[in-house]
Amino acid sequence: MKNIELLIKPVSYDCNLNCTYCFYKAAGAIYGAGKHLMDDLILETLISKAMKYSNGGLAVFSWQGGEPLTAGVDFYRKAVGFQQKHGKREQRVGNSIQTNGTLLNKEFINLFREYNFLLGVSLDGDKLLHDIYRANSFTAAMEGINLLRSSELDFNILTVINNLNAKNAAGLYDFYIKEKLDFVQLIPCVEKDLQGKLTDFSVDPETYGKFLCDFFDLWWNEGKPRISVRFFDNILEIFSGYAATYCGFKNECGGYLTVEYNGDVYPCDFFVKKEMLLGNIKESSFGEYFGASKTGFGAKKTLSSEKCSNCKWKYICNGGCLKYRLINKNSYNSPDYLCEAYRRFFEYSFERLNKLAVKEHKE
Repeated sequence: MKNIELLIKPVSYDCNLNCTYCFYKAAGAIYGAGKHLMDDLILETLISKAMKYSNGGLAVFSWQGGEPLTAGVDFYRKAVGFQQKHGKREQRVGNSIQTNGTLLNKEFINLFREYNFLLGVSLDGDKLLHDIYRANSFTAAMEGINLLRSSELDFNILTVINNLNAKNAAGLYDFYIKEKLDFVQLIPCVEKDLQGKLTDFSVDPETYGKFLCDFFDLWWNEGKPRISVRFFDNILEIFSGYAATYCGFKNECGGYLTVEYNGDVYPCDFFVKKEMLLGNIKESSFGEYFGASKTGFGAKKTLSSEKCSNCKWKYICNGGCLKYRLINKNSYNSPDYLCEAYRRFFEYSFERLNKLAVKEHKE
C-alpha cells in the first residue's frame, strides 16, 4: 500500500472573484481564456489511476483553483462516485476543498457533510483588511463560514499575509478570537510582476519576521494557545521528532502532484509552467510522474547556499520553499527570500516552542 496526495485544479484558474494577489492567474498563459472544467473522462482517469497507485493506502484529493466550487455540486458527486467505484474495500479516502466561501450553499453542505470533506476558507482578517485584495468579498465569505458553522462541518481559515495585514498582528489575532476561528493557516504573499519586480502587495522579510514574532506572543498565551496556527504547529512537530507537514520545510519536494483541468501533471502548483510539465494523466501512471518529480524537481531541494549550509536552523526549514528561493537571484541555490524572517522567528520563539513540545510529548 502507498499513500497518494493530489492537488487538483478542476476549473484551472477560473474564479468568481478577481483577487489582486492571486498567483494562479498565471496559469492563463498556458490554458488561455474562457471556461475550464475537467471532463468526466479526465476525472475518472485520474481517480482510477490514483486508487491503483495507492493500492489500498490513503488517497487524498485536494480540490483547489481558482475557485473549485464553480465546478458545481454534480462534479463532486461524480468524483465521490469514481472514488467508490475504483477504491478498495475499506480504503481511506480524504477530500478537501480550498474555497473563497462565497458560493457555499445547502446543496454543497449536504454533500460535504455526507462524505466528510474538509473545508478551507480564505479570509484575510476583518472586512477592512480582507476586502482590499479580495474583491470586496468579506460579507459573502462570512455568510459561507456561518453556514459551515451551523452545519457543524470542519473547516479552517487560510490567511494570506500581505504588506497590509502583516502590520496588524494584534488586529488579526483579535479577529480570529472574536469570530471563534480556531484553526488557522498563515501563508506569506511574495509575488513578482511581469517585469520580474516584487509586487506592492508582497510582504518583505523584515515585516514578515516582526509579524511572526508579534503574532507568536499573542498565540503563546503563557503556554496555553487558544487557537491552532499551522506554522507554529509544524515547528512543534519538528521539535517533537516528527517530519514537518508544511511542504516548504520538508527535506525534499515531490510529495504531491498537481493535476490541471485537462489532466496535465505538474510537480507543484507554484510551478505550473510549460517547462515544468511532467505529462498528462492520460499518458502515464502516477508512479512514473512521482518518480520524475522526485528525481528532477524534488532534487533541487538538496541544493543550498553556503549561508544555508552553515545555518543552525537548517534542520527546521531545510532551506525553505523552492518558489521563494527563486525570488532574489532566480536560483535554487539561493536562500529563501524570507530567510531572515524565519531566522528572526526561530531565535525569538525557540525556547518557548521547545518547552511546549517537551510538555506535549510527556503528556
